[in-house]
Amino acid sequence: MNAKELLMKLSSLDGPSGFEEPVVEEIKKVVEPLADEVRTTKHGSLVVLKRGTGKGKIAVFSHVDEIGFVVAKVDGEYARLEPIGGVDPKVIYSSKVKVYTRNGVGVGVIGMLEPHLQSQEYREKFIGFDEILLDLSLVEGQVRVGDLAVIQAEPLDLNGKVAGKALDNRSSCVALIGALELLSKYKHALDVFFVFSTHEEVGGIGALTSAYSIEPDYAVIVDVTHAEEPPQFDHVRLGKGPVVVHGPVVDKAFTNRVKEIARKNGVSLQEEAVGGRSGTETDLVQIVRRGIKTALVSIPLKFMHTPVEVVDPKDVEETARLIALVCSELEV
Repeated sequence: MNAKELLMKLSSLDGPSGFEEPVVEEIKKVVEPLADEVRTTKHGSLVVLKRGTGKGKIAVFSHVDEIGFVVAKVDGEYARLEPIGGVDPKVIYSSKVKVYTRNGVGVGVIGMLEPHLQSQEYREKFIGFDEILLDLSLVEGQVRVGDLAVIQAEPLDLNGKVAGKALDNRSSCVALIGALELLSKYKHALDVFFVFSTHEEVGGIGALTSAYSIEPDYAVIVDVTHAEEPPQFDHVRLGKGPVVVHGPVVDKAFTNRVKEIARKNGVSLQEEAVGGRSGTETDLVQIVRRGIKTALVSIPLKFMHTPVEVVDPKDVEETARLIALVCSELEV
């Protein structure tokens, strides 16, 4: 696996919550030669099985969806957008926006009132989505309510790092693919289920329903976390390895076992704590059925929920190694 190439490939695909099919199909093509079984759930999540000796089950989750927009109203050559997931309106000022219309993909622009024309009151005002207009001059008449829209953003190689949209959480998808590839070299007692889940940014139903169906003995959620963001996250650094999460939302004994496996095998680890809900699929998966022992492993990322998220492929590769080692060394 070339982590950087795959990161850039998946970042370039559009797949906001509820519209993940292109991303799922691309991942499916990559994992099918490596897997014993591949299936798609009713909610569109991709479940990939790597069989062990059948002595228990572990599921590893990464969501495939990203933030985006849906067209909420069309008025002539303008449209209003409704955000999908947690989008800060400031992120989309003066952006090019791709719109998936009935006639194909078109491009619109979101302008901003020129500085010359702004009053002092306007300069100090927070502009929300109810006041942001998408100019559809190039595709007027083709756009309708319900069409998908995403900011047009191509991934960029930043001197070895990767910048682009949707690296939350495509970087974790790449880590899962890497772990699946590594498992072909390891013996493992547990059957390993890799779940590329949908709808995380709008509630996490993809992971929830998949966990209910699989009913694993263990679960590892792989997501991203804030890096190099002072004051709370300035201790989490790009290039220093995956982040193991502590707190009431994860299973303490299982988390300590993950750390022990990492130390034994020389995996670089960072640590952070959450005092309550993690804001990841961990919050849902751990309470499925009779309860699932769950750990949360995160990949450091800068500028979350923007078109220029930044990750280091080395962290993705080290996360893949950690996942494979945990899946091969655990026993029920």
